[in-house]
Amino acid sequence: MSIDSKELENIYSRLDTVKDPEIGVSIVKLKMIDSIEKDSDFLNIKIKLTVPGCPLSATIEKDIKAALGGAGYENVNVAFGYMTRKELEDVKSTLSENRRDLPPPIAKYTKKNIKNIIAVYSAKGGVGKSSVVVLLALTASRLGYKTGILDCDVSGPSVRTLFNSDWHASINNENKLNPLVDSNIKIISIDMLTNAEALVWRGPLVSSAIKQMYSDTDWGELDVLFLDLPPGTSDGPITVFQTIPVDRILLVTTPQNLSQVIGKKTLIMAEALKVPIVGIIENMSYLVCDHCGEKIYLPDSKTRILNGIPILGRLPFNKAVSTDIKSLDFDSLHSLESVIKYSLIESDGGVDLRRP
Repeated sequence: MSIDSKELENIYSRLDTVKDPEIGVSIVKLKMIDSIEKDSDFLNIKIKLTVPGCPLSATIEKDIKAALGGAGYENVNVAFGYMTRKELEDVKSTLSENRRDLPPPIAKYTKKNIKNIIAVYSAKGGVGKSSVVVLLALTASRLGYKTGILDCDVSGPSVRTLFNSDWHASINNENKLNPLVDSNIKIISIDMLTNAEALVWRGPLVSSAIKQMYSDTDWGELDVLFLDLPPGTSDGPITVFQTIPVDRILLVTTPQNLSQVIGKKTLIMAEALKVPIVGIIENMSYLVCDHCGEKIYLPDSKTRILNGIPILGRLPFNKAVSTDIKSLDFDSLHSLESVIKYSLIESDGGVDLRRP
């Protein structure tokens, strides 16, 4: 539905009061408004952010809705995209005229003595990322890699539970966190640092906890550190990709169509933050009959290839994952060995990354 010029002028006037929270200049002057459209009773506005994965996008959305609410626009949808390099140069010119600067890029931590950092991620919850992380770590350790796990899901940590542990972290002589060591894997998660049954934290606290667990843990030397990311595309995952030097992503999906649809959001996040996705693992792909050993797939249960990204492995639904994951027969999970080898070796030019 088209918007007449007078109404559009009024909308822009309202939006001119909304400022970028970091820069302090109107989103109109910064040319952040990509489009304004009407659809039935809704006003749809697309905003181009200056920084991919901007952690203050929620503030911009709230301010836009507040500014337009006063003009009677109660149903406002705000979507986000990202500026091109040319558009960013124009923004810099605008800022120069206003004697302001773009905020500095967010600094990343160093990799320390960690050879590879692999994020296991999906924007969809309930796909079994934590289980996949533990199985990948157990497989990597079995193959001789020095392995660690950082559970980045502050609101719903699962890794310690999967290891059937009630262990709590301690501080060593160098004022670093001693991680849990189980099956030769070094593990840290928020439930090792607090006795709280549930953490009801806003974004800044979540981000701070993730950064502290990474930077303040005594990891020693590792060939690979697996990051168990929370679902979604908000503060937790953004903090990981902007501050931790992630080498690549393993995307987890399940056969259901909903998982495939939301998997595309994961691709958008990875592309915006320039972190390569090395491949897909389809979890809970099939059942194996206890009596005859037949593989039972759900109808139309195959993951579709997303943007040409290879499917590296398909894992069965296995009740032992929730009871004693370490007792699983790894011969039945041999596809994970190829995932490890592909993620750590083939993707780095055929070089075996294990330390001598």
